[in-house]
Amino acid sequence: MACDLVARLSRLRKRSAESVENTNTFDSFKRYLHVERQVEIELRQLLRDINAKQSKCLVLLCGSAGDGKSHLLSYLKNVDSEDLLQDFELYNDATESSEPTWTAIDTLAEKLSAFDDEHCFLDDSRKMIIAINLGTLNNFIESEKGKRYSKLKAYVEASGILSGYFPEREYLVDSVFQHVSFSDYQIFSLGPDGVETDFLEALFGKIFENSSENSFYYAYRKCVSCSVGKRCPVCHNYEFLSDFENQKTIIRRIVKVVIKDKAIVTTREICNLLYDLMVHPDFDSTKICVGTSDITYLTNYLNWTTPMLLNEFADISPLLNTIGMYDVLKERTSLSDCDATRFHSLDNIHDVFTITTRGTPYEILNNLTDVSVLGGIKAELKKIIYRFICRLREFKMNLDPIQSSSRLDQFISYLYLQNSGNEKSLGELYKATRLAALNWNGQFGDDCICIDDSNEMLWVLEELQLKAVINKNAIIKDGSIRRFSPMLKLKYRDKRSMLEEFVELNMDFSLYELILDIREGYRPTVQDKNRHADFASFVQRSIEFGNKSEEVFLIPKESGKKYKVIFKKTEFQFEFRVV
Repeated sequence: MACDLVARLSRLRKRSAESVENTNTFDSFKRYLHVERQVEIELRQLLRDINAKQSKCLVLLCGSAGDGKSHLLSYLKNVDSEDLLQDFELYNDATESSEPTWTAIDTLAEKLSAFDDEHCFLDDSRKMIIAINLGTLNNFIESEKGKRYSKLKAYVEASGILSGYFPEREYLVDSVFQHVSFSDYQIFSLGPDGVETDFLEALFGKIFENSSENSFYYAYRKCVSCSVGKRCPVCHNYEFLSDFENQKTIIRRIVKVVIKDKAIVTTREICNLLYDLMVHPDFDSTKICVGTSDITYLTNYLNWTTPMLLNEFADISPLLNTIGMYDVLKERTSLSDCDATRFHSLDNIHDVFTITTRGTPYEILNNLTDVSVLGGIKAELKKIIYRFICRLREFKMNLDPIQSSSRLDQFISYLYLQNSGNEKSLGELYKATRLAALNWNGQFGDDCICIDDSNEMLWVLEELQLKAVINKNAIIKDGSIRRFSPMLKLKYRDKRSMLEEFVELNMDFSLYELILDIREGYRPTVQDKNRHADFASFVQRSIEFGNKSEEVFLIPKESGKKYKVIFKKTEFQFEFRVV
């Protein structure tokens, strides 16, 4: 039995025909789904500048697979009223090869031949824009074929396209090469009060809004006349996610994995995620039709609901795998253990199930089955119902994993402060990071750091005075920050030196948590040091700022021995004393 809603939703999948863009066409469905992003605004302005001020130009539209590069080019070519691409040659897929014996690199070298070192400054008025993944771009400029493109390589390196460097982009008047990168933008913005998710909310709205233009909503309305419509979890999942509060729960989960797990989340993956949250891979309308036993029906139905699909099933997609790591059932507490014990001791779960599902599409189960009785006497079914209830509560209680986590909330605040030019407000973070560096190999007091712990009997220490290096002249920005890296960047120098040398640290959320743990007395393990090799390298580089050439301390490792041996360089010799 074909389901029109499932068929419509399947257009959101990665493997659907709609996920492959053709710059020559842009149908009504893609036009409806289009949501303007900041990267589109930036590209539009760049194209206006190029069309007004220069003739020959190669524009690199960079990013990751599935982020919307080809979609944007197709939109501007077929829909945009400004005709900004009218004079441009479009190269939409830099991963394809045009000849059976050619690689993608060979094809790319041929396509870009007008912009190699020999021809790039010949003013032949040629304009080209290419959608290219960052990995492909890197492989190309480092390849044998790429040797002919040293000027392009120099531009890529100077612009920081591949380095994760995020300066403000400006039109380069004298450059044949220009670029815009999706990787400069996250799928959310930073604001004074936390993350701002206008793009995600708009994209969700396209799929769930009550609109005559919305083909998904049109198919959902047809479920009323379907023979299994009242029993269908897909229909009820769509209705469930039509609630804006439930959408916000999903959006918060997406933001969380971007910040905490450095997940690269593209538009294509978000659309695919929404399909996966409504349609189970094994969905079959014959398994939920009238006549199916209540136990079979309930088992299938509950497993196919959005709260379960969000957390329960692995290997459906990488994004869903990452999101599932934050399943509420993985957070064991004494309260959750008591709640589980109380639930499983009930003979009749009517009250718990009714209260939890009230106000959701899933409350219809009370009318369709003997869920209260069966859930009380069938052990395996009862376990499924409990998992469903716990996960549904997360939506109903509108739990906010961002705001409820003070550390994550503070990290986001630091990101905003740094990217808005208010680095002076990061004093506590700089202090905590300095302390973590000093205590990386043990705690030995103020300004002392272990530089060698290989001796079985002694620790070798030096004095290290690190001073924060902040940009006191940074331009203060108000409002939303749309271009930023989800990493904090800290710099330190030797407090006693007049030199401008400094060491830099890129800090993600995982390292931020470890630094706070060390501040609270935690001692990093070998596993911590292996996992955060970047911080270990930062500590090692910081040690070079110390005074080991003039003075070192020896501390005995044996417990109970409290003396300190000092070797100090004087004008005539080394001084040795025990204190």
